[in-house]
Amino acid sequence: MAYVHQKNVIHRDLKLGNLFLDGKMILKIGDFGLAAQVFYTGERKKTVCGTPNYLAPEVLESVNAGHSFEVDYWSIGVILYTMLCGRPPFESREVKDTYKKIKAGAFQFPGESASFRLSSFAKDFIRKCLIVDPAKRMDLQEMMNHDFLALVPLPV
Repeated sequence: MAYVHQKNVIHRDLKLGNLFLDGKMILKIGDFGLAAQVFYTGERKKTVCGTPNYLAPEVLESVNAGHSFEVDYWSIGVILYTMLCGRPPFESREVKDTYKKIKAGAFQFPGESASFRLSSFAKDFIRKCLIVDPAKRMDLQEMMNHDFLALVPLPV
């Protein structure tokens, strides 16, 4: 994702269906059909686009301030939640209800049981990605420095 953003491109449709593993198990990002290029610092996009369960709140409110790279950070949080919990965090029967939850940042982690438990690091990482205010949301550098992604030395 860092490479994409360094090229001033916002993907705007990050989701599990657009992530691929190559033959060496290296993650690749595909489907740039909704991507947008940022031409100057501070530029905000105003097109409402993307997959409902993965949309950032500022995309839904794009007629106001617009959106930028932070929408991809939000989607990373949704992707991780979905991978670890088995369903998207804001999923509802009706899309309008999904959008209400997204705008409110209303999600919960599944109840813990003997067979299911998320680490506090995973929960913290997801919470910091799914902050409604994009200015307070964790960015890529903060993600890379987060304890959830810290390399744990393997025993010799």
